[in-house]
Amino acid sequence: LGIELADVEFRTNRRVFVKSVLPSSLGAQYNIKPNLVLVKINNQSTERTNAKGVAQMMSQIKNGNAEYLQLTFRDDSFQKQLQNLSDRNGQEVTTQVAPGGDTTQRNQDGSVKFGYQETRQEDQNISIQQLIPPKICRRGADVDDLLEISYVGSVLETGNVFDGSAVKIDGSGIPGRGNDVSIFFVLGKQPFGQFPPGWDVGLSGMCVGERRRVIVPPVLGYGSIGVPRRNIPPNATLVYDISLVSINGFATPQ
Repeated sequence: LGIELADVEFRTNRRVFVKSVLPSSLGAQYNIKPNLVLVKINNQSTERTNAKGVAQMMSQIKNGNAEYLQLTFRDDSFQKQLQNLSDRNGQEVTTQVAPGGDTTQRNQDGSVKFGYQETRQEDQNISIQQLIPPKICRRGADVDDLLEISYVGSVLETGNVFDGSAVKIDGSGIPGRGNDVSIFFVLGKQPFGQFPPGWDVGLSGMCVGERRRVIVPPVLGYGSIGVPRRNIPPNATLVYDISLVSINGFATPQ
């Protein structure tokens, strides 16, 4: 096929994606492109395995003399919808980031790791809605851009406000914020744990002056543990209302 696969893992969820495609290969002829996520092989799900597991699945299919090989990739329609939120009149766009099913921490032999218990999760979906459209937009936020945002974060299930660029805790600003009303971060390159991973998905293509609501599932939030000191319960869905103030230091529409 001439395609190289790799995998990315976040907590107990994995994704296998196309790392590269050889020119003039069969994969190139079928228009397979890098970064496409592989979700099925001959109708068998690949969303709970890694690149090595996919290679084993393909080897079994080959040795079984199957009449065909069918690869199913997740399409890029979600990203295209994000680029055209202003055309949706406030309607949400949603995509699945992790399938429902077993999320148990297991050893290679399938047994449950010491200190863990069997766990399951529902389908994990992230949703984005445009609350205020930009007045002008010729360029949206992209990976490596330095974004300045203001935001408020709340728990969907309880309505509790737990965070925000201008939120105070017990009358004091959040440590490290310096009482600023906005914060900066690099899209797609933030250190793990510093900001919610859901922001990298939800702010892609966002324009200066735009305001979005990003509904983040537990797997891209604080998972099965939550943050008790912030009144975030386990498996909480988070809601962020986010305004983009500037891109790379430019606060005027681009």
